[in-house]
Amino acid sequence: MATSWTRIFLLYGIGVLSAGQLGIVPPLVPALQRDLGISLAAAGTAVSIITLIGAVFGLVAGGWCEKVGHSRAIGIGVAVMAMAAAFCAISSGATMLLAARGLAGIGYLLVVVAGPSLIATTSESQHQPISLSLWGTFVPVGIALAGVATASLAGSIGWRLIFAADAALLAAVLTAAVVALPRSRPIDVAEPRLRRDMPRAALLLGVAFFCFALLFLALAGILPAYLVESRGMDAAPAGRVVAIATAFGVVGSLAAGWMMRRGLAPALLVAFGLVASTVAAALAFSATLGPAITVVVLAGSFAVGGLVPAAAFASAPLIAPDVRAIGLINGLLAQAGSLGSLAGPPVLALWVEWAGWSTAPLLLLAVAALGAAAALAVPRA
Repeated sequence: MATSWTRIFLLYGIGVLSAGQLGIVPPLVPALQRDLGISLAAAGTAVSIITLIGAVFGLVAGGWCEKVGHSRAIGIGVAVMAMAAAFCAISSGATMLLAARGLAGIGYLLVVVAGPSLIATTSESQHQPISLSLWGTFVPVGIALAGVATASLAGSIGWRLIFAADAALLAAVLTAAVVALPRSRPIDVAEPRLRRDMPRAALLLGVAFFCFALLFLALAGILPAYLVESRGMDAAPAGRVVAIATAFGVVGSLAAGWMMRRGLAPALLVAFGLVASTVAAALAFSATLGPAITVVVLAGSFAVGGLVPAAAFASAPLIAPDVRAIGLINGLLAQAGSLGSLAGPPVLALWVEWAGWSTAPLLLLAVAALGAAAALAVPRA
C-alpha cells in the first residue's frame, strides 16, 4: 500500500485538535470561576481530568480500538469530544462541566490510541519514522494553538461561544474523517500469542515513556516557580520563558524522523533524549548561569527531549509481534504517559519542599537514568 500523506495530515490535524482540548480550559479558568461559581480546585480538575482518564483506561482503550477498528475508533473519539464541547458550552455548574470534561477525556484517549496505529498502517515502512515523528508533535502543537486562540477570543466572545465553536469544528472534522479515512477491520486481540510475546518490550517502552512524561510535566510545571523563587524573575516572564522552551520539543520530534530514516534505532533515541535533555535541564538549576544562558539551555533541553515521544511512537510497530498488537502498545503508552504527567509536578514539588531546589537535578537524573535503562533493554527489531 502506498503512503497516503493526505490521510496522514488529516490524522495529524485530528490529533492537534484533540490535544487542543487540553489547552482550551486554562485561559478560561477565571471566567469559569466567575460565571459558574466553581472553586479553583474544580477548575483545575477540569483541566487535568482528561489526563486522568488516560491514566486509568489507556490499556483498555488500546484493546477496544483494535476490536472496533482504528478508523471507527477515531470517528467515535471525535464525535465524543464534539458532544463534550457542546455540553461544556451549556454547563450550569461544576458537576456538568466536570462530567463533560471527563467525556472529552474518553474521546481524546480514543484518538491518542487509534491515531498512531492508523498512521502506521497508512504509511509504507520507509515512511513510518517520519509520519510517526510528525504525530509525536501533536500534543504541544495542539495545546499551544488552543491556548493562544482561547486567550485571544475569551474577552470578546466569552467561554460559552468558545466551547460552541470547538464543538462545531470537531463536528466538521468528524465529517472529513468519515469521508477520507480508510475502513480498518476490527481485530481479535485475544489471541494467546499476543499475550505471550508482547509484554516485555511493551512494558519496558512504557516505563521509558512514563519517565519522559514525568520529567516533561515536572519541568514544565515547576520551572516557572523556580525562575521566580531562585532567579528573581517576575511570574509572567517566567511563564513565557518556559512556554517558549517547551515549544522547542517540536523541533526534536521532527528531527527524530530524519535520524530514524538514517538508521538510528528508536530505542537509542529514547535513551539519548531522556539523558541528554535531563542533563541540560539540570544545568539550568545552576545559579552560575545568567538568565539568557538559562533560557537557551532550557530550550535545548526540551528540543532534545522531543526525540523521545517521536521515537516511542515509532517503536510501537517495530516491537509489536504483529499488526494486531500496535493498538495495545499505543494504549499502554497513553496510559504510561498520562500517569507520568499526573505524577511529575507533585513529585518534583514534594522533593523540592523536602530537599530544596539545589537537589532537584538529582531526582531528575535518577528518573532519566531509569527511563534510559528501560529503553535500552527493549529488544531490537
